[in-house]
Amino acid sequence: MDNQVIIIGAGVGGLSLSALLSHEGIQSKIFEKSQKIGGRTASMIYKNHILDNGFHIMPFYTQSAIYKIFKKIGIESSLKLSKVDEIAFFAADGFHRYPKGISDLLRLSMIPFKSRLSLLKILLPMAFTSIEKTESWDNIPLTESTKNLDNKSNAFFEAVCMLAFADSAKNISLGEFARTIIRANPFKGGTSEFAYPQKGGYDEISRVLRNYIERNGGSVNLQSPIKKIIVQNKQVVGIIDSKENFIETNCVVISYPAYHAINQLFDKDVFDEKFVNKINKLNETTAVVEVHFALSKKLDNRQVVFPVGDKYVSKGIFFISNMTPNVSPKGEHLIISGTPVPPNYVKDPSKIREIVDQMKNEINDIYPEFQQSLLWERPMAWSLVESVVKKPGMVWKSKMPHSVKDVSGLFFVGDSTVSYGIGTDSAAHSSILCLPKILEYLKTSKPTMASIP
Repeated sequence: MDNQVIIIGAGVGGLSLSALLSHEGIQSKIFEKSQKIGGRTASMIYKNHILDNGFHIMPFYTQSAIYKIFKKIGIESSLKLSKVDEIAFFAADGFHRYPKGISDLLRLSMIPFKSRLSLLKILLPMAFTSIEKTESWDNIPLTESTKNLDNKSNAFFEAVCMLAFADSAKNISLGEFARTIIRANPFKGGTSEFAYPQKGGYDEISRVLRNYIERNGGSVNLQSPIKKIIVQNKQVVGIIDSKENFIETNCVVISYPAYHAINQLFDKDVFDEKFVNKINKLNETTAVVEVHFALSKKLDNRQVVFPVGDKYVSKGIFFISNMTPNVSPKGEHLIISGTPVPPNYVKDPSKIREIVDQMKNEINDIYPEFQQSLLWERPMAWSLVESVVKKPGMVWKSKMPHSVKDVSGLFFVGDSTVSYGIGTDSAAHSSILCLPKILEYLKTSKPTMASIP
């Protein structure tokens, strides 16, 4: 086939797929509308600190989809990672070590011994079930299994959900939670370890992928929005860029939420109305407030602390410079605290200020030297349109499929498509699942014979 694959979006999903195609000897051209790669995992320099757009860590890193891709294409040594394993709870009676595995639950000091046994009764069957079995639990809220637990045990689940999914247990399906427990089970080849790039900035993952793609003949074009995807006789034949240039291709991959793309990039008659309405129902908004704090003093040797209990607004305190000192200039330290909020908070400065002030007071209660060592703060409030694992019934196979019958040569990847996990790792896993479909299509497809619009 003469036509190269066109990928729209240089997020982790698009970059992962492009790298996998390069490994198969297939060149691709990525078009990205922004001036940065990485999508939602972009980082920036602010007052000589590296700030991530949100907080990200690589879950179960040697078992993660990202790591598996790096290993498959032979570049795992290109991404130097720091382990994130100094994790703790903070409750009214002080710090409690975060359990690294099922066996650690018996030593979980935060909750009474009888409650630890109750936790094991819930978690052990999950840890040793099959991934296929968990798919039948995707319509069941996690809280159905935890509703009879005591408050401290439920607080434990909240903390685990915040680390694994960045959300409350009420929005997580039992199936997705169980898959996370399986991936962390060492008796099934899993690990409970996390990691963060040593260089600082989670977008280091994207930079390594881009370097691999370009070394192998692919290209990543920034500030290059695509205006339209051209479909003729239910077959992709090309794209039109923002300068009205027609670029011929019979294979296009969309790497951002499909419910946006379907409404923005196609003529109205391309997709069946019933299908469009179904996909639009996946349009869900998540909102968060996160604050980066630069400090003149190191407050803790830990890397992550989860405040436990309803009185805390802060759902996690992440000591980024403890994971790698490369994020901060010498003598300064960087932390980030965050919490999910109702979507309407994002456009309300008074609500954002209220959340930020509560976070600062809470951190100062835990670390009395916080306020006096604070150099500056940088709040962020943002909303994401996504359908990841949140809300039972909207996970795994309920999400956007990788291809649709209406259009040949059109594929979708990213964290809003069929995949396990959330965020960055979900996007990478989506590309793994989509790759065989694209390869099969390319084997049988013919170069386009397009009539230029």
